[in-house]
Amino acid sequence: MNKKTILKATVIFLIAYATFCLTVYLYPQLFFYNPSMQKSVLPQDAEYPAQEVYYKAEDGTPLYAWYTKPTSGKPIIVFFHGNSYNIEQFYHKLEPLIKEGYGTFLPEYRGFGGIEGAITQANLEMDTRAALKKLRRLGYSNSRIFLYGMSLGSYTSTYAAAELGGKKKPFAGLILEVPFDSLINVVKKRVWFPLPLELIIRDRYDNSTNISEIKTPLLVMGAGKDEVVPVELAQSLFDLAEDPKDLIIYEQGQHGNLFENENYKDILNWLKQNEKTR
Repeated sequence: MNKKTILKATVIFLIAYATFCLTVYLYPQLFFYNPSMQKSVLPQDAEYPAQEVYYKAEDGTPLYAWYTKPTSGKPIIVFFHGNSYNIEQFYHKLEPLIKEGYGTFLPEYRGFGGIEGAITQANLEMDTRAALKKLRRLGYSNSRIFLYGMSLGSYTSTYAAAELGGKKKPFAGLILEVPFDSLINVVKKRVWFPLPLELIIRDRYDNSTNISEIKTPLLVMGAGKDEVVPVELAQSLFDLAEDPKDLIIYEQGQHGNLFENENYKDILNWLKQNEKTR
Protein backbone atom coordinates (compact mmCIF):
# COMPACT_ATOMS: atom_id res chain seq x y z
CA MET A 1 0.00 0.00 0.00
CA ASN A 2 1.52 3.32 -1.08
CA LYS A 3 1.63 6.51 0.97
CA LYS A 4 -1.14 8.15 -1.05
CA THR A 5 -3.52 5.28 -0.36
CA ILE A 6 -2.63 5.27 3.34
CA LEU A 7 -3.20 9.02 3.55
CA LYS A 8 -6.55 8.74 1.81
CA ALA A 9 -7.66 5.92 4.12
CA THR A 10 -6.54 7.92 7.15
CA VAL A 11 -8.48 11.00 6.06
CA ILE A 12 -11.62 8.91 5.44
CA PHE A 13 -11.25 7.29 8.87
CA LEU A 14 -10.80 10.63 10.62
CA ILE A 15 -13.81 12.13 8.86
CA ALA A 16 -15.95 9.12 9.78
CA TYR A 17 -14.68 9.21 13.39
CA ALA A 18 -15.38 12.94 13.74
CA THR A 19 -18.82 12.53 12.14
CA PHE A 20 -19.72 9.75 14.55
CA CYS A 21 -18.57 11.75 17.57
CA LEU A 22 -20.49 14.81 16.42
CA THR A 23 -23.62 12.70 15.87
CA VAL A 24 -23.42 11.31 19.40
CA TYR A 25 -23.07 14.85 20.75
CA LEU A 26 -25.87 16.39 18.69
CA TYR A 27 -28.33 13.47 18.56
CA PRO A 28 -28.02 11.40 21.77
CA GLN A 29 -31.59 10.19 21.26
CA LEU A 30 -30.29 7.93 18.49
CA PHE A 31 -27.95 6.10 20.87
CA PHE A 32 -29.27 6.20 24.42
CA TYR A 33 -33.07 6.04 24.22
CA ASN A 34 -35.66 3.66 22.81
CA PRO A 35 -39.00 5.27 23.64
CA SER A 36 -42.48 4.35 22.54
CA MET A 37 -44.41 7.48 21.64
CA GLN A 38 -47.67 5.54 21.59
CA LYS A 39 -50.02 6.89 24.25
CA SER A 40 -50.25 4.45 27.13
CA VAL A 41 -53.75 3.06 27.56
CA LEU A 42 -54.91 2.54 31.13
CA PRO A 43 -55.42 -1.23 31.47
CA GLN A 44 -58.73 -2.76 32.44
CA ASP A 45 -57.04 -4.92 35.04
CA ALA A 46 -58.60 -5.76 38.39
CA GLU A 47 -55.12 -6.17 39.86
CA TYR A 48 -54.25 -2.61 38.85
CA PRO A 49 -57.15 -0.29 39.79
CA ALA A 50 -55.41 2.91 38.65
CA GLN A 51 -56.68 6.26 37.52
CA GLU A 52 -54.93 8.64 35.16
CA VAL A 53 -53.96 11.97 36.70
CA TYR A 54 -52.71 15.06 34.88
CA TYR A 55 -50.29 17.85 35.74
CA LYS A 56 -47.78 20.15 34.08
CA ALA A 57 -44.03 20.62 34.20
CA GLU A 58 -42.50 24.00 35.03
CA ASP A 59 -42.28 24.91 31.34
CA GLY A 60 -45.94 24.06 30.75
CA THR A 61 -45.46 20.61 29.20
CA PRO A 62 -48.58 18.52 29.95
CA LEU A 63 -47.76 15.27 31.73
CA TYR A 64 -49.69 12.35 33.17
CA ALA A 65 -49.27 9.43 35.55
CA TRP A 66 -51.16 6.34 36.65
CA TYR A 67 -52.12 6.50 40.32
CA THR A 68 -53.50 4.00 42.81
CA LYS A 69 -54.34 5.06 46.34
CA PRO A 70 -52.83 3.22 49.31
CA THR A 71 -54.96 1.37 51.81
CA SER A 72 -54.71 1.02 55.59
CA GLY A 73 -52.39 3.99 55.99
CA LYS A 74 -49.67 2.52 53.78
CA PRO A 75 -47.15 4.79 51.99
CA ILE A 76 -47.01 5.32 48.24
CA ILE A 77 -44.35 4.06 45.80
CA VAL A 78 -43.31 6.14 42.78
CA PHE A 79 -41.92 4.04 39.93
CA PHE A 80 -39.62 5.74 37.41
CA HIS A 81 -39.08 3.64 34.30
CA GLY A 82 -35.98 3.51 32.13
CA ASN A 83 -34.94 4.67 28.68
CA SER A 84 -37.33 2.46 26.69
CA TYR A 85 -41.02 1.89 25.96
CA ASN A 86 -43.71 3.71 27.98
CA ILE A 87 -45.44 3.23 31.33
CA GLU A 88 -47.81 0.64 29.86
CA GLN A 89 -44.90 -1.81 29.75
CA PHE A 90 -44.13 -1.52 33.46
CA TYR A 91 -47.33 -1.32 35.49
CA HIS A 92 -47.30 -5.09 36.11
CA LYS A 93 -44.28 -4.60 38.37
CA LEU A 94 -46.50 -2.65 40.77
CA GLU A 95 -49.36 -5.11 41.05
CA PRO A 96 -47.80 -7.21 43.88
CA LEU A 97 -47.22 -3.99 45.82
CA ILE A 98 -50.80 -2.85 45.34
CA LYS A 99 -52.04 -6.22 46.65
CA GLU A 100 -50.21 -5.46 49.89
CA GLY A 101 -51.95 -2.11 50.24
CA TYR A 102 -49.23 0.23 48.95
CA GLY A 103 -50.21 3.16 46.80
CA THR A 104 -48.43 3.54 43.47
CA PHE A 105 -47.63 6.42 41.15
CA LEU A 106 -46.30 5.70 37.66
CA PRO A 107 -45.34 8.98 35.94
CA GLU A 108 -44.55 9.35 32.25
CA TYR A 109 -41.72 11.47 30.85
CA ARG A 110 -41.86 13.76 27.82
CA GLY A 111 -40.66 11.95 24.72
CA PHE A 112 -42.50 8.82 25.87
CA GLY A 113 -46.10 7.68 25.87
CA GLY A 114 -47.46 10.31 23.51
CA ILE A 115 -45.97 13.31 25.34
CA GLU A 116 -44.15 15.64 22.97
CA GLY A 117 -40.67 16.90 23.82
CA ALA A 118 -36.98 16.07 23.74
CA ILE A 119 -35.52 13.44 26.04
CA THR A 120 -32.68 15.15 27.90
CA GLN A 121 -31.35 15.03 31.43
CA ALA A 122 -32.69 18.53 32.14
CA ASN A 123 -36.16 17.61 30.85
CA LEU A 124 -36.26 14.33 32.77
CA GLU A 125 -35.32 16.22 35.93
CA MET A 126 -38.06 18.77 35.25
CA ASP A 127 -40.64 16.02 34.71
CA THR A 128 -39.50 14.29 37.90
CA ARG A 129 -39.96 17.47 39.93
CA ALA A 130 -43.43 17.85 38.43
CA ALA A 131 -44.40 14.31 39.40
CA LEU A 132 -43.36 14.83 43.02
CA LYS A 133 -45.11 18.21 43.11
CA LYS A 134 -48.29 16.49 41.95
CA LEU A 135 -47.92 13.89 44.70
CA ARG A 136 -47.59 16.61 47.29
CA ARG A 137 -50.79 18.21 45.99
CA LEU A 138 -52.40 14.80 46.47
CA GLY A 139 -51.38 14.97 50.12
CA TYR A 140 -48.15 12.96 50.34
CA SER A 141 -45.09 14.21 52.20
CA ASN A 142 -41.59 12.83 51.62
CA SER A 143 -41.88 10.60 54.67
CA ARG A 144 -44.77 8.75 52.99
CA ILE A 145 -43.11 8.34 49.58
CA PHE A 146 -40.83 5.52 48.46
CA LEU A 147 -38.90 6.21 45.25
CA TYR A 148 -38.32 3.23 42.93
CA GLY A 149 -36.22 3.62 39.80
CA MET A 150 -35.26 1.08 37.14
CA SER A 151 -32.21 1.50 34.89
CA LEU A 152 -32.30 5.13 33.65
CA GLY A 153 -35.07 5.58 36.22
CA SER A 154 -32.39 5.02 38.84
CA TYR A 155 -31.19 8.48 37.87
CA THR A 156 -34.56 10.24 38.11
CA SER A 157 -35.34 8.58 41.44
CA THR A 158 -31.89 9.27 42.88
CA TYR A 159 -32.08 12.83 41.58
CA ALA A 160 -35.45 13.26 43.32
CA ALA A 161 -34.09 11.83 46.57
CA ALA A 162 -31.15 14.23 46.53
CA GLU A 163 -32.72 17.38 45.08
CA LEU A 164 -36.16 17.20 46.70
CA GLY A 165 -35.25 15.44 49.93
CA GLY A 166 -31.57 15.43 50.66
CA LYS A 167 -30.55 14.79 54.24
CA LYS A 168 -32.96 17.24 55.86
CA LYS A 169 -36.25 15.98 54.40
CA PRO A 170 -35.50 12.38 53.42
CA PHE A 171 -37.96 10.21 51.58
CA ALA A 172 -39.25 7.01 53.15
CA GLY A 173 -36.85 4.97 51.04
CA LEU A 174 -35.12 4.52 47.69
CA ILE A 175 -35.24 1.34 45.59
CA LEU A 176 -32.87 1.04 42.63
CA GLU A 177 -33.23 -1.79 40.12
CA VAL A 178 -30.31 -2.48 37.74
CA PRO A 179 -28.81 0.98 38.42
CA PHE A 180 -25.50 2.48 37.35
CA ASP A 181 -23.10 5.00 38.83
CA SER A 182 -22.90 7.15 35.67
CA LEU A 183 -23.82 6.89 32.01
CA ILE A 184 -20.21 7.38 30.95
CA ASN A 185 -19.19 4.29 32.91
CA VAL A 186 -21.97 2.31 31.23
CA VAL A 187 -20.64 3.33 27.83
CA LYS A 188 -17.06 2.55 28.82
CA LYS A 189 -18.10 -0.97 29.77
CA ARG A 190 -19.91 -1.57 26.48
CA VAL A 191 -17.85 0.23 23.84
CA TRP A 192 -14.38 -1.13 23.17
CA PHE A 193 -13.40 1.58 20.72
CA PRO A 194 -11.67 4.68 22.19
CA LEU A 195 -13.98 7.71 22.15
CA PRO A 196 -13.74 11.14 23.82
CA LEU A 197 -16.71 10.34 26.05
CA GLU A 198 -16.21 13.30 28.36
CA LEU A 199 -16.64 15.59 25.36
CA ILE A 200 -19.41 13.92 23.37
CA ILE A 201 -21.78 12.77 26.14
CA ARG A 202 -23.59 15.85 27.37
CA ASP A 203 -26.08 14.20 29.72
CA ARG A 204 -24.03 12.37 32.33
CA TYR A 205 -26.79 10.93 34.53
CA ASP A 206 -24.32 10.92 37.41
CA ASN A 207 -25.91 8.87 40.16
CA SER A 208 -22.67 8.77 42.13
CA THR A 209 -22.89 12.50 42.90
CA ASN A 210 -26.54 12.37 43.94
CA ILE A 211 -26.18 9.26 46.10
CA SER A 212 -23.76 11.11 48.38
CA GLU A 213 -26.47 13.68 49.13
CA ILE A 214 -29.03 11.13 50.28
CA LYS A 215 -29.88 10.02 53.78
CA THR A 216 -32.65 7.51 53.27
CA PRO A 217 -32.93 3.71 53.47
CA LEU A 218 -31.63 2.23 50.22
CA LEU A 219 -32.23 -1.06 48.41
CA VAL A 220 -30.07 -1.81 45.36
CA MET A 221 -30.91 -4.75 43.10
CA GLY A 222 -28.43 -5.86 40.45
CA ALA A 223 -28.51 -8.55 37.78
CA GLY A 224 -25.55 -10.90 37.52
CA LYS A 225 -25.99 -11.45 33.77
CA ASP A 226 -26.91 -7.89 32.87
CA GLU A 227 -25.54 -7.11 29.40
CA VAL A 228 -26.91 -3.54 29.39
CA VAL A 229 -25.66 -2.22 32.74
CA PRO A 230 -22.87 -4.42 34.12
CA VAL A 231 -23.62 -5.47 37.67
CA GLU A 232 -20.37 -3.98 38.99
CA LEU A 233 -21.81 -0.51 38.33
CA ALA A 234 -24.69 -1.27 40.69
CA GLN A 235 -22.14 -2.47 43.24
CA SER A 236 -20.10 0.70 42.74
CA LEU A 237 -23.14 2.90 43.37
CA PHE A 238 -24.07 0.88 46.44
CA ASP A 239 -20.58 1.30 47.89
CA LEU A 240 -20.89 5.10 47.65
CA ALA A 241 -24.16 5.25 49.59
CA GLU A 242 -24.56 5.83 53.31
CA ASP A 243 -26.21 3.36 55.65
CA PRO A 244 -28.82 2.06 56.03
CA LYS A 245 -28.51 0.17 52.76
CA ASP A 246 -29.09 -3.31 51.36
CA LEU A 247 -27.80 -4.99 48.21
CA ILE A 248 -29.32 -7.97 46.41
CA ILE A 249 -27.64 -9.48 43.34
CA TYR A 250 -29.74 -11.87 41.26
CA GLU A 251 -26.92 -13.98 39.84
CA GLN A 252 -29.01 -15.37 36.97
CA GLY A 253 -30.89 -12.14 36.40
CA GLN A 254 -30.74 -10.02 33.27
CA HIS A 255 -31.43 -6.33 32.77
CA GLY A 256 -35.15 -6.54 32.16
CA ASN A 257 -36.27 -9.71 33.92
CA LEU A 258 -35.90 -9.22 37.65
CA PHE A 259 -39.67 -9.33 37.99
CA GLU A 260 -39.54 -12.85 36.58
CA ASN A 261 -36.89 -13.53 39.23
CA GLU A 262 -39.56 -12.48 41.75
CA ASN A 263 -37.65 -9.47 42.99
CA TYR A 264 -40.99 -8.01 44.13
CA LYS A 265 -40.91 -10.48 47.03
CA ASP A 266 -37.62 -9.01 48.20
CA ILE A 267 -39.00 -5.50 47.72
CA LEU A 268 -42.02 -6.32 49.87
CA ASN A 269 -39.84 -7.86 52.58
CA TRP A 270 -37.58 -4.80 52.53
CA LEU A 271 -40.55 -2.43 52.69
CA LYS A 272 -42.04 -4.27 55.66
CA GLN A 273 -38.70 -4.33 57.47
CA ASN A 274 -38.19 -0.66 56.75
CA GLU A 275 -41.60 0.19 58.16
CA LYS A 276 -40.84 -1.73 61.33
CA THR A 277 -37.64 0.21 61.96
CA ARG A 278 -39.03 3.66 61.21
